[in-house]
Amino acid sequence: MPVIAMTREMGSGGREVAQRVADKLGLTIVLHHMVEHDLAEHLEVRESAVHHLLEGGATLFDRLQIGSKRLAHYTAEEILDLANRGNVMIRGWGACVVLRGVPHVVRVRVCAPMEVRERAVMLRHGTEDRSAARREIERNDAAHRITLHSTYGVDREDSALYDLVLNTERSSIETCAKLVCDLVESPEFGETETSRAILNDKALEAHVRIKLRERFGLGTGVSGVEATADGGKIVLTGMAIHSTLVNDASKLAGAVSGVRAVENHMVVVRGPRALT
Repeated sequence: MPVIAMTREMGSGGREVAQRVADKLGLTIVLHHMVEHDLAEHLEVRESAVHHLLEGGATLFDRLQIGSKRLAHYTAEEILDLANRGNVMIRGWGACVVLRGVPHVVRVRVCAPMEVRERAVMLRHGTEDRSAARREIERNDAAHRITLHSTYGVDREDSALYDLVLNTERSSIETCAKLVCDLVESPEFGETETSRAILNDKALEAHVRIKLRERFGLGTGVSGVEATADGGKIVLTGMAIHSTLVNDASKLAGAVSGVRAVENHMVVVRGPRALT
């Protein structure tokens, strides 16, 4: 079942490429409001706060209430759950970062020179104000660049994040869509038991990490707790001020659906070091 992660520059035609690919392959396109709604429900905040944090324009209260790391955990969970369903095109939201390392996921970036993007934005808004179009594009670029860096610590311009980079100045929408479809249907990106297992482990890690984060926040006596998955087995690391907390972490991870076993390597450390 195909899974495509796509990021696009405003005015590059990425939206049209995504729709053309989805039509050809019978994929569901994940639009921003679908992710924002679910994230807001899980984070127990206003949907507009999530939108502003992801798109730029978040208030200080929004940033303090949600936090980039907390947002990263919940966004990853949403993206991985969507990818696990298959037959999906996930546009934006750091999907190219979250899904890297999953062999059957095709990661695509659609871009174009500024002049092309300005014309597209001007046409969309029915204006001839090129300066206003450039300001809107630059604001959008900056918001996405900052969000991706603060949430995942990556540069969205890094070509290593993508399997295919398309320049719509040089190639038509139809040609771009064909290139994406050809890549999806190539043997290198075929889904296998191994690639499915990798995706399942990533999803399992995301679920466990959220449970641990929500249980062991600041002042709970647990620090640096982390979870990795391997074939359904969860390995825990971190520090705690008491063995009871270590056992609690094991029970919490073991209760997550899909976890087959828990291997706990957390250490008990007393004193200030345990709270850092």
